Amino acid sequence: MVLVEIHNIREEIDSIDREILILLDKRVRLCREIGEIKKKKKIPVTDKHREVEVLRRAGVFRSVFREIIRVCKSVQE
Repeated sequence: MVLVEIHNIREEIDSIDREILILLDKRVRLCREIGEIKKKKKIPVTDKHREVEVLRRAGVFRSVFREIIRVCKSVQE
């Protein structure tokens, strides 16, 4: 009984993880587009003001978003 309950909860977590991956993929694609614009306009990849804003909104997930920002900056270079 308990194992079935745990299994069901884990299936829901797996579903959420798949959704997160889809959204992260979309975010990276959008960041690539921004990177192309920045290259054409000779704008630096790093925008500290934007990073602070995103990290402020991230709350307890700051460390997760630091990594997301790092990956997104890497696709802009």
